[in-house]
Amino acid sequence: MESLMRAQLEPVRVRKRPGLGLRLLSWVWPVSVCSVGGEAGTRLKVVAWRGKYLLDTAKVNYSFGSLHAVMRGSIEAMVGRGVKVDRVLLLGYGGGSAAEIIHQDHNRDAEIVGVEKDAAVLDLAKRYFYTQGVRLLQEDAIDYVHKAAKNAWHYDLVICDLFVDGDLAPGVVSERFVQDLAQLISVGGGVIVNTMLDAPKAKAFEAMLKTQFSTVIPWDGVKGNAVFLCKMGGNA
Repeated sequence: MESLMRAQLEPVRVRKRPGLGLRLLSWVWPVSVCSVGGEAGTRLKVVAWRGKYLLDTAKVNYSFGSLHAVMRGSIEAMVGRGVKVDRVLLLGYGGGSAAEIIHQDHNRDAEIVGVEKDAAVLDLAKRYFYTQGVRLLQEDAIDYVHKAAKNAWHYDLVICDLFVDGDLAPGVVSERFVQDLAQLISVGGGVIVNTMLDAPKAKAFEAMLKTQFSTVIPWDGVKGNAVFLCKMGGNA
């Protein structure tokens, strides 16, 4: 009873919000808050829209826009298939859409590690978005996964959302990366891989994933994203 009461009294983690005036104005039109240079010449923009901050580039949404729907739907699908979210690794942190969803909707005490190579993205995440209860690391995600596999570090769920602007980060569609990902997952755990591959490339990547994971399910809950739900043993 004591632990239940404590859980009920703890405040729910929330992301940062625009001030009142900016929130009201953002319901009329999108308001540009700041624009900074990111990795490989990418331009990162923080925009206030409909009462919240979005992190965008010229081509795609990095957090709390369309990507939020991808993360919410795919995480719910994995939890529905029995994947725990006690210990979670986020590859490509952005503004923390996935972290907020996990803490607010599934497990407010989840241990989350966020790996993000772009220092500008991390700075914006800390200033405008969601970082509460998250251990943030500025590292190359491909290298981190290889290191974690060699050291036998394990996670319940790994979410891979590695893009440079609208392009999938180099090294994601590779046998070594897929093999390393599989080493991080215990039986019953899972991996979500978000891509924007066209149909032929998505089919080839799915076949590569199936060489390492016992179950691979394409998830098409949001148009334009080719998302793969991968499990290591357990029920599909």
